[in-house]
Amino acid sequence: MKKLLLVALAIGCGSSTEQGATPDAGNDAATSTACAALFSKPGPHVAGVTTVTINGTITEIWYPATAAGAKRDVYDMRNWLPEGERSKITDDKTPLHTTDAYRDVPLKAGKYPVVLFSHGLGGYRLQSSFLMTHLASWGYVVAAPDHVERGLALVLAGDLSKIEDKAADQLKGALSYLEKEPRFAGSLDLTKIAAIGHSMGGAAVSTVIDDPRIATGVWLASGGFGESPPGKSALMMWGTADRVAKASTIEQAFEKQPPGTRGVGVQQAGHMAFTDLCVIGRDRGGVLQIASDAGIKVEDLVKTLASDGCGKQPGGADYLAPEDGWPVINHYVTAHLQNTFDPATKTCFGDRVATLTTK
Repeated sequence: MKKLLLVALAIGCGSSTEQGATPDAGNDAATSTACAALFSKPGPHVAGVTTVTINGTITEIWYPATAAGAKRDVYDMRNWLPEGERSKITDDKTPLHTTDAYRDVPLKAGKYPVVLFSHGLGGYRLQSSFLMTHLASWGYVVAAPDHVERGLALVLAGDLSKIEDKAADQLKGALSYLEKEPRFAGSLDLTKIAAIGHSMGGAAVSTVIDDPRIATGVWLASGGFGESPPGKSALMMWGTADRVAKASTIEQAFEKQPPGTRGVGVQQAGHMAFTDLCVIGRDRGGVLQIASDAGIKVEDLVKTLASDGCGKQPGGADYLAPEDGWPVINHYVTAHLQNTFDPATKTCFGDRVATLTTK
C-alpha cells in the first residue's frame, strides 16, 4: 500500500546535521529531532575523476581516491558546443565549472559499488558532476558516457532528425569496461550495480534495469518510460516546478511502479535542478546568455530545457536555488543506494521537500 508523507514545515535544518554534530542553535526542527540527513554532506572519501574512451564513446569515471590533488577539476562548456562554434567564445569569456573531484589521482583500495549515469537530451556526461562527485565521496565508482548522438552539440546544431539514442548500449559498454579494466576491476563490488538517468536518460535506465546485474534504478526528472521489474528497488525524484517533466506526469508514472518504489518531490525545483547548469556562468546571465552574446544561435528546444529550473519561473516566482536543492538530491539518491531511505529525514530540509512517497 502506498504511503504518502506530506511535508509542510516552515523551519528545517537548512543543511543536515551529521551524526555526533551539534544542531544549529535555535533551529527547532534540528533540536527537536535527530536530524539524520547524513548523506546530504560529502562522504569520507576524496573524489577522483578520469576520462576514458570506450568503444569510441568518451566516458567520465568518478571514484574514491587516496588523496586530493593540487586543485579541483574544472570543465569548459565549450567542449560540448558544435565544433564550428567553439572559437566564438574566447578563453577569457568561456563558462567554466569547478567540480568537487580531482583529476587522475590514484584509486583508493577497497570494494566499491558501481553506478552508471545517463544524461538527458541536450546534456553532456559531466552535467550532474555535483551528484557524481558526491557519490564517489561515499564510496561509489560512477561511469557516465557522453551520448553525443543526442547531446548538447547535436541539439544546438538544430538538426533534430539526426538524434539517435544509443545510451543503453553505452551504459552496458561502460560496465563491461569497468569489469575488465585493471585499474578498477579488482576494486568493484559487482553485486551492487545501479543505473541513474536524468530526463531522457531515464529511458536508458528503463532498458538496462532488465539486466540481471543491475540491482536498482534512479530516475531524476524523468517519467520512467515504463514499469520497473518487480523485485528491483527504484527511486523517482522530480521538481514541483518542472515544466518539461511535469510533476503530475511523474506522479502518474510512479503509481504504475511495483511495491518498494520510492519517490521524492523537491519543492519549486525545475528540470535543471538535477544538473550543474544553473550555476555555470550565472553571474553573466547563464550559459545560454554567454552563448548568445558570442553570436551562437540557441535553438528554442535548448532554451526551454536549459532555462527550466534556473533563475525565475515564467510567473515570476524564484526556482529553488541549486545550492538548496543539491543537498536534498544528494541525500536521497545516496540513501536509496545505501538502502537507508528514512522518511524521518524530511525534517532536515524544511519546506524544500514537497512530498516523500513510498509504495
